[in-house]
Amino acid sequence: MIRLHTFRDCLPGTPDPSGFAVKLMTVLRLAGVGHERIEVDNPAKGPKGKLPFIDDNGLILGDTVLILEHLKKTRGVDLDRHLTPLQKAQSHALQRMLEERLYWASVYSRWMEPANAKVEDEIFFADIPWPIRGFITRQAHKTVEAALHHHGLGRHSREEIYAFGISDINAVAQVLGDQDFLFGGSPSVADATAFGMLINIVGPDIPSPLKDAVAANPTLMAYVGRMQALFDGAAPGETLRAA
Repeated sequence: MIRLHTFRDCLPGTPDPSGFAVKLMTVLRLAGVGHERIEVDNPAKGPKGKLPFIDDNGLILGDTVLILEHLKKTRGVDLDRHLTPLQKAQSHALQRMLEERLYWASVYSRWMEPANAKVEDEIFFADIPWPIRGFITRQAHKTVEAALHHHGLGRHSREEIYAFGISDINAVAQVLGDQDFLFGGSPSVADATAFGMLINIVGPDIPSPLKDAVAANPTLMAYVGRMQALFDGAAPGETLRAA
């Protein structure tokens, strides 16, 4: 049995506050792989100091790319089997854009915007007693700010960061076109990746120019709706417990 360790399901509008966790949950559901979802309150518990990660009968693996390679080798899970070599290369490039830049623009909108401070105080750290909640929140904010700076995106202005993110959103829309999914009539890993990032932008009640860009695009909104319906309708074989 695969034990999938994720964040707590604490953010209304998305299955998980992490787009990477939603990506992996989507793949497991679409592939019909039974698993137990274990909600974790501290990403440092992961083997690489982040979530999600899996425990597959004692084998601990972090990073969704490595996890998907493991699932392909051990269980034949391959949502990309219908793609051509060129499409697989395009999928690779698209996923890196989503995970290495749009993700960070989304992180910026969630953590660096003063108007969104309620997300930290009222949702992510709601279970922490008030006397220490402020300290924990400030420390987390500093950690995210440092991560954005070291990544490079955080060195830009607010306007530049959102312009980068919106250009990535527009690129997804262009690749999608009038197709049901990014590479035709069947979902692939790229779709699971895009869904994870987009639902975390447009789903929660967290305003940002990124959310406005997705919401203003009927094609993308319909796409997110299709992916959500697949996610909800797939037989997940999923059980849930807290760590």
